[in-house]
Amino acid sequence: MSEWDQNVFEELISDNQFTAWANGEDSSKEEYWNSWKKDHPEHVVEFREALRMVKNLKFQGANVTTSDIAYSWEKTSDKIKQDEPVSKFRYFLSQLTKVAAILLLPLMVVSGWLFYTQHNLTQKYSNLLENKNEQKLTVVAPICARIMVDLPDGSKVWLNSGSELTYPIVFNNSERRVHLTGEAYFKVAKSEVPFFVNSLGPEIKVYGTEFNVNSYDNEDLVTVALAEGKVSLNADGDEKFITPGQVSAFDKKSKSITIENTDVTTYSSWREGKYIFRDTPLSSILRILQRQHNVTINLMNPQLGNYRYKLTINNESLEQILQLLSISAPIKYNYQRKELKPDGTYVPDNINISADNTRIIKN
Repeated sequence: MSEWDQNVFEELISDNQFTAWANGEDSSKEEYWNSWKKDHPEHVVEFREALRMVKNLKFQGANVTTSDIAYSWEKTSDKIKQDEPVSKFRYFLSQLTKVAAILLLPLMVVSGWLFYTQHNLTQKYSNLLENKNEQKLTVVAPICARIMVDLPDGSKVWLNSGSELTYPIVFNNSERRVHLTGEAYFKVAKSEVPFFVNSLGPEIKVYGTEFNVNSYDNEDLVTVALAEGKVSLNADGDEKFITPGQVSAFDKKSKSITIENTDVTTYSSWREGKYIFRDTPLSSILRILQRQHNVTINLMNPQLGNYRYKLTINNESLEQILQLLSISAPIKYNYQRKELKPDGTYVPDNINISADNTRIIKN
């Protein structure tokens, strides 16, 4: 989608046919304006905003009817008859001048009203736009769910379970800035206006690109995996760039950034319900399972979290995943199902993972 075109917006709201149709005064233009919108997909935002603004903001102009003009002419004729006789030419010229003045008056009134309307409508829109830049929306992806969000500029964001995205109702002309807690995949609409993502890690600046950000508060690292486009990371004034096929990892404790080449699809496959783990510690896998299945998982021995897995999960049930984990390492689990309490609430599922001392797995 192209950037906001103020000229297109102003042309629409000053078009009499458009405003008449938008206000429901001329339904015969329904097909015409629907076709206009289809033929100009690059201006669909301007069209939608103009339509909404015309509907919300109405002005009462001066109504000049034909009867008003007739009355004015009658009065003028009476005055002419009372005048002293003059030459035919001067008489004709006098009549012509007065008629022109009478006919021109409504045109001047209507023209002035149209100018006043457009000026005020544009001013009101500018004020509304400025106010909307200050108004924020927060979208939350529930536990066990993934959702997709359409941003005001046409960008799309996929939010993973338990993630939050905050953004203004309307972006301003200097920047597009959003705030993320959790994990999201961004497909940013190209524009000259820079796009920023603030998270628990470095500020991310993009220019029309696709990338994944993992910034959960209970994770030690904030990762950015770039699929395509251009991204820069800014941590305390130290700006670093990553290219497609690279993943950056920001350590929250040391405030350091590392960048490596890897398969970025392993970081974004969650959108299809697939998780790909490559030498991933058990502790990290369990945190993901807790978010995705809304359960509590306890490691009875913290050292068990150091076991590393090479594993792909593709829409398997939690029970099946636990079985796979226990097969690959000397661990066992005790699954306590949720219970209904006397007050009508539930005790959530609770899973305890401990060492299985009866098994020894050789590498």
